[in-house]
Amino acid sequence: AMAKGYVETSVTKCLILGAAGVGKTHFKHLLLNESPPEKRVSTGVADNPVRAVSCTLTGVVQEEDDWFRVNNDELLQMIGTAIKDEKVTIATSLENVVQELPKMPIKELPKLPITEASNVTLNIDITKETSQQSSTEALQNQMIQYINTSSGKKKLFGLKWIQFIDSGGQLQYHDILPLFVQNCSVIIFVLKLSETLEHQPTIDYYGIDGKRVGKSYQSPLSHKKIIEHCLEAIHFSQNSPLIITVGTHRDIADKCDESIEKKDQQLEALNDAKCFRVLYKNAKKKKCIYSVNGQDPQDEDKKVAKQIRKNIVSMSPTPIKMPIAWFGLEVLLQNSSHDGILSLSECQSHAKKMFIEGDTFSAALNYLVHQNVFLYYPEVLPQTVFCDPQVVLSKVSELVEYLHKLRGNADEDEEGEAYIARFKDWGLLSKELLGKFEKFYVKDLFTPDDLLKLLESRHAIAVMESGDYFMPALLPHLNLDKILLYLKQGTPLVLRFVNSCIPNGLFCCLVAHLTKGDKSSRWDVCTKCKDEPLCLYRNCISFTRYGHRETVTLIDMFSYIAIHIQADKAKDSMKVCSKIRDCIYKGISIASTVLGYSGVQFEDAFICPCTCSPDLHMATVEKGEKYIWKCSIATACSGDFTEDQAMWFAANTISTGDLTFTFKNIIIALKRVVEWKRLGAQLGISISKLKEIDVNNRGQVADCKYDMIQFWLESDTSCSWNK
Repeated sequence: AMAKGYVETSVTKCLILGAAGVGKTHFKHLLLNESPPEKRVSTGVADNPVRAVSCTLTGVVQEEDDWFRVNNDELLQMIGTAIKDEKVTIATSLENVVQELPKMPIKELPKLPITEASNVTLNIDITKETSQQSSTEALQNQMIQYINTSSGKKKLFGLKWIQFIDSGGQLQYHDILPLFVQNCSVIIFVLKLSETLEHQPTIDYYGIDGKRVGKSYQSPLSHKKIIEHCLEAIHFSQNSPLIITVGTHRDIADKCDESIEKKDQQLEALNDAKCFRVLYKNAKKKKCIYSVNGQDPQDEDKKVAKQIRKNIVSMSPTPIKMPIAWFGLEVLLQNSSHDGILSLSECQSHAKKMFIEGDTFSAALNYLVHQNVFLYYPEVLPQTVFCDPQVVLSKVSELVEYLHKLRGNADEDEEGEAYIARFKDWGLLSKELLGKFEKFYVKDLFTPDDLLKLLESRHAIAVMESGDYFMPALLPHLNLDKILLYLKQGTPLVLRFVNSCIPNGLFCCLVAHLTKGDKSSRWDVCTKCKDEPLCLYRNCISFTRYGHRETVTLIDMFSYIAIHIQADKAKDSMKVCSKIRDCIYKGISIASTVLGYSGVQFEDAFICPCTCSPDLHMATVEKGEKYIWKCSIATACSGDFTEDQAMWFAANTISTGDLTFTFKNIIIALKRVVEWKRLGAQLGISISKLKEIDVNNRGQVADCKYDMIQFWLESDTSCSWNK
């Protein structure tokens, strides 16, 4: 593919995070040298990625980086310019550059060099009108013709791309976003300087018309906890992104009781705990907050934005050589798509025009998917390619917006439509409900059934016995005082996430995993009379299991997951506690894999039974000659396990003389084992059983090893532990 010419490019993918209404979208416009939006519209799960090119405006400002949006037509013009080695006119979205320089005569408009070494330039001229359709088609044909006739490697041009993804601040989006947007190299946190970090912000939702949808409500999480959730997800992601913190509403920051310096100190403590790469405003003084006013930006705010741009570009990844055909394939497919969607065969047909076939086509498609330019899920929708990621994200955003409308306007419930009430109160989707939203569907390519398949494969939903689809992220939150009732009853096991909190999306993904599967293994939402859920909230859910009488309640307490079991007889609890613990261990492992998290660490603990503090606090689990609990506050305070505590570990302990192993220890010890089937055969497990384990876990090695060891411990193989 390189023989047709190549582009030397680096891509910096930036994700903007923060609570709803803090000014994320305004700040994005500030970074892109654009005016603030005229009306307030809530961002969905994530806006369509905005691609900008980093360049220098020669003849106007020297040695200062600026970014400009680049759309598909401009991308084609760049390719056409490189191919023909001559200047080309741009008359589209770059005219904002001219608007910022009103005193300059047309003949002195700046030129944008693609790279320092290239003699290719793009001359901006907003006075010339062109036919968009004819010019686009002509450029596409020109590109295809060049690729068909070109020979010999040649660097056509080079670019530094900046890709922005602006995310929604509603809590439902925080749980869903990691399922679809991963591998970002820069994370920008946005918070309000006019509010303390411990403040729980008011959440509003605004429709595309700029009007509020539903009613306002207070977030159950503070700004600080929202950032902690996101930081934990970043910590366990596959890469090590740069962290940037931006404080908006600079003009009214002095009205807040908490100074910017105090905020800096708290954020620095969070960053230090995980050793993140942080872009400091002042590295010596450890000041990380960049203060801006995005609603009415002044010169001071624009200078701050330029400083951030310059620093991001200076840390761009090493450029890679990308075939010119790949570079043009993105535009060709997007321009040919049906409302952002193409069949795989259509993609292959278009790619063939540029000699992109076989493994080369797979590599090109994988590159576009990795950059979040395209979405493609071959395991569930092998024939559907989303050339516009917004198609999938907007379908989820529609549900959240409709949910806000229903919960804020009780009188608008449609009479007799029970499926709408189930959606509003219990987060249950039905095909009838999805049929209300016809936008973005394409016949035979993307239907409501396809959307459900996709969400189920990403562990965003699970099929219920009733036929409805359960989406945990859409549930309302339960108040803390009611949650404490569960924590003070019995002896719940606590899975404490080491030194931090639960990563974004993990709890909802875990719940979806537990509630999917066949009848014998699925956890069902516990119901009372008239099929009404007993306890069904985003942070507190009660389940029953097929063939068992106990009720299991999972509680998301931000830094730990509590597992509460209620049974008619103590004997029933003793039989199932350790198996329930194993199920949740496996569920967390699978959820982490789906979310792209690696190395998620948690430990067993209990609510401490001591009286050294009136507040709930943890007791860690320690194993010497026997299990003991140890208070996390007063380390001298400890005690032997009670019978209720011991039953959580009864089936997971294997003793041999003075040496004791737990199930968790064995899994950790096998972390480096690759040929797990060979190990299983040596442990006496039949080949047919190993194949069954492989199929059930879809080839996920970590989950296969987990099930293999669990089967080995519970069965009487020729090489069992006891033998």
